[in-house]
Amino acid sequence: MGITQFLFFAMMIGACCYAMARGGAPERLTAAALTGALAMTMTLAHFRPSIRGAYSSIEVGVALTDLTLFLGIVAIALASARRWPIAMASMMGCGLFAHLAKQIGPDILPRAYYIAVGVWSYPELILLGVATWRHRVRKMRYGVDHAWIWQLPKRYRNGWLVDDRTQPLSQR
Repeated sequence: MGITQFLFFAMMIGACCYAMARGGAPERLTAAALTGALAMTMTLAHFRPSIRGAYSSIEVGVALTDLTLFLGIVAIALASARRWPIAMASMMGCGLFAHLAKQIGPDILPRAYYIAVGVWSYPELILLGVATWRHRVRKMRYGVDHAWIWQLPKRYRNGWLVDDRTQPLSQR
C-alpha cells in the first residue's frame, strides 16, 4: 500500500466516522454513500480486467460506481438546506469527466487517467469534514440546524429574513 492510498483510507475513515457521529442527516447520508461507493469500487474496480493492465481502458465498474454516487449526491443537494453538497457534486462531476475523457481519447496514459479519477476524492473528504464541523457550530450557536428544505420555517421559505420586522426579499 502506497502513501497516497494510506492517506486516502485515513482521510476516508476519519471524515466518514466524524460525519456519522457528529453530522446532520445530509452529512450522514453522504458518509454512507461514500463508504458504499468505496466498497463497490474495491469489488468492481476491475470488473472487466484489461489485458494491458488497470486503467489502460475505461474502468466500467469504477465509472458506474462514480455515476451512481454522483446521482446520489445530486439528490442530496436538491433536498438539502445546505450548500456544500452542490460543491461535492461538482467535484464528482469532474471525476466523471475523466471517464468521459478516457472514452473520447483512449491514448491518455493509464496513470493520468487514474490520477484524474482519484484526485477529487481528497477535497471531497475535506469538504465532508468541514461541513460536519460547520453543522456542529450552527447547532451550538442556534440550537437547531435544519437539514432539509422542507424543515425550514415557512416564513424563511417565502422570502422573509430571520428578523420578523423586515420585508420579504425581492423575487427578481
